[in-house]
Amino acid sequence: MNDHPFLIAGGGIGGLAAALGLARQGRPVRLFEQAAGFEEIGAGLQMSPNGVRALQALGAWDAVEPSCVIPSEIHMRDGLSGALLQRIRLRKPFEDRFGAPYRVCHRADLLAGLVAAARRDFRIELNTGARATIMEDTGEAARLGFADGGFVKGTAVVAADGIRSALRGAVAGDVPATPRGVILYRALMPLNRVPPEIEADCVTLWLCPGAHVVHYAVSSWRNFNVVVAVDGTLPDAGWKTPAHPGEVPKRLAGLCGELALLLAAPAGWMRWPGADLPPLPQWTKGRLALLGDAAHATLPFLAQGAVMALEDAVVMSREVARCHDAGEAFRAYEAQRRGRTARVQEQSRSMARVYHASGLLAAGRNLTLRLSGPSFALGRLEWIYRWTPDNSG
Repeated sequence: MNDHPFLIAGGGIGGLAAALGLARQGRPVRLFEQAAGFEEIGAGLQMSPNGVRALQALGAWDAVEPSCVIPSEIHMRDGLSGALLQRIRLRKPFEDRFGAPYRVCHRADLLAGLVAAARRDFRIELNTGARATIMEDTGEAARLGFADGGFVKGTAVVAADGIRSALRGAVAGDVPATPRGVILYRALMPLNRVPPEIEADCVTLWLCPGAHVVHYAVSSWRNFNVVVAVDGTLPDAGWKTPAHPGEVPKRLAGLCGELALLLAAPAGWMRWPGADLPPLPQWTKGRLALLGDAAHATLPFLAQGAVMALEDAVVMSREVARCHDAGEAFRAYEAQRRGRTARVQEQSRSMARVYHASGLLAAGRNLTLRLSGPSFALGRLEWIYRWTPDNSG
């Protein structure tokens, strides 16, 4: 493998993680982000133990951890009655079981930590205001082309440009995102605006007919993140589309008092259609590779989208260090990641049906949650949470 830099298109979580991973293996990296700055506008995220391990392997956990929140418990509640269906204790009991902590944070804080770590590494060159539109394998090298007509040359190209990837076609053909019949809303508000009836130190999941709500504190307890998922369809206008005033409470009528108060508290909501990707025919082609949402975008109902991109970066960089050329490394990376990410995608879709059940199905779900206890719920997540960089299939 030559000493030319790896080229990365996309300065989000996946792209920055890939840059860090490759740099830690001694590879020079040039990263190109289309926006004028590194900025993440999305919702909060849950950093499960596998995500923490990935950040540790990338050398970025110390930069991210200070902005994370340590919740006390995870609560699952019925959105109509308010009844507590299940509680999972976090902190020491959880860490003893999985060998790593569980945290929550805002995507902007995770991105800021990754940027800070990247700027400390002399092997990483960060470029903004550069929209990549073309990538190609020339046989001897790889090229990345931009909207202004310019090109750069490198050892290989990693496309980490998200679910709406402009580069995916060079590897997998024209595969658009698939709408999944759900509308997602997000709101971020100061923690002091949260109604006192809400347990702000817990991650809480409310299960409602045709919908669910998740909320938790972020940004070192400064803000409170609320995400709502509702059955329905919506044109794809991106992440920056404001919801109409009163739209969210109107879509979730008949809720218990404390949840209704919470949904009325944010000054505004943003909305976007829930979508993921169908299985791609391939993720890699010679010196070209897809990573993160560009390869396997998923619905957020297992809270694993960003974490899967972090895992991708760890595996890809390890294979680059192990293999003789980029094509071989990329093929090994794809072989290890396809099955795991496909399983996350499928289970995320099935969780929407469980969370949004109504009538007898909801009653059976609630009874199961009450009787099974937290050990059963955590057992179903063992295959996700116990991932390590050394056992990364």
